[in-house]
Formats: sequence, C-alpha cells, structure tokens
Amino acid sequence: MKDGAIVAQGTPDDIVTVGLVEGVFGLRCVVVPDPVAGTPQVVPLGRDRHQERP
Repeated sequence: MKDGAIVAQGTPDDIVTVGLVEGVFGLRCVVVPDPVAGTPQVVPLGRDRHQERP
C-alpha cells in the first residue's frame, strides 16, 4: 500500500521487486532469494559515500 492504495497484488515471488520497493518506500535495494526459505529478501543498499546528499 502507498498513500492508502494497493499498489500490487500477488505472491511475494511475483510482486517483491526492486521497482516496487523503490517506488513504495523510496529505498534503494536488491531483492535476492532467502538462502533458507527461498522467499524474496530485500537487502537495502547503503548510500554512495561519494554521492552528495539531497
């Protein structure tokens, strides 16, 4: 959900994507399979230290 609206429906494998996470939460990340469960795992990416802050 974002701003009270559903932005995606489906199984985690189908909807948990980099684009969805970035669009809903504004979080730079990668999505990888959890090594134990195999479900999508969101790994936040740190800020580039050479990039200026907004």
